[in-house]
Amino acid sequence: MVTLKDVAKRAGVSVSTASYSINGSSLITKDTKEKVLTAAKEIGYRPNGLAKNLKEQKTNIIGLFLSGFTGPFFNDMVEGIQDIVMKNNYELVVCATSDTHRLLVERYVDGAIILNYHMEDELLASLANERLPCVVLDRELQNPYIKSVLLPNEEGSIIAVRYLLEKGHKRFGYIAGSEESYDGETRLQGFRNELYHQGVVFSDQDLIRADFTEISGYEEMRRYLSESDGNLPTAIVCANDEMALGAIKAIQEKNLKVPEEIAVVGFDDIYMSHFFNPSLTTIRVPRKEWGIAAAQTLFKMLEQKFDFEPDPLKVELMSRTSG
Repeated sequence: MVTLKDVAKRAGVSVSTASYSINGSSLITKDTKEKVLTAAKEIGYRPNGLAKNLKEQKTNIIGLFLSGFTGPFFNDMVEGIQDIVMKNNYELVVCATSDTHRLLVERYVDGAIILNYHMEDELLASLANERLPCVVLDRELQNPYIKSVLLPNEEGSIIAVRYLLEKGHKRFGYIAGSEESYDGETRLQGFRNELYHQGVVFSDQDLIRADFTEISGYEEMRRYLSESDGNLPTAIVCANDEMALGAIKAIQEKNLKVPEEIAVVGFDDIYMSHFFNPSLTTIRVPRKEWGIAAAQTLFKMLEQKFDFEPDPLKVELMSRTSG
């Protein structure tokens, strides 16, 4: 089936520009609209019939758009969303994709919850309106029909740094994930800021980049240790628990003791963090509550309530034996 992305490619414009053009937005020039409409006609694109009639129809479906399902983080969040969706007699459709957002673009859903860094801000801004409100979990947008429900990532990093400073640590390392991750980068920023405010120098040579998986945490920590001259940080903060668990394995393979020689603190409090040896000191993220808050926010907007801010979420330190 021909999609809006195909039209955009044929016309040489972005997906959001194609969407604006087909929906007759005044933001798009006449020439661009004609180019997009011509491309649509040439390749046989037909906007979904249901989308044209949304003034009179509802799908009673909520769309959850994710970048992927990798790792144990998402289950509790999705469960929280599902609880609220079912309570409101709606259905939930979960999509994990990097480039096709047809359910959203063609309005198969009444509202959307988005944790997908592949979806561009411009695209969301072109689609969101009073009949298609959106909740974003991975960015901050200024739009009356888009609400951000964000984890207090910086607060969590501040808690971790202060905890380790109280333990007497003076040199810190950090394992970050992809720079495309909003949560990962705000956690790193909170870590950097708090060290600066505490007068502690953080060297970029002690910043390790992995990809949020346990194996990447293991491999990147092993590489870091092999390239060091033995002068190492006494504490490592990680942007998530999986990388922290991998890092601990690599540290132990070097016959270094955790936490006596290197303390490790994670972020998220996944299920395995309780049972690992040593058990992982980490920042607990209220994953199910996050999903509940996102869904509750979306249903408020579906009731045409837009003048409010979602309630903030809270994180807490889980002190165990790794740190």
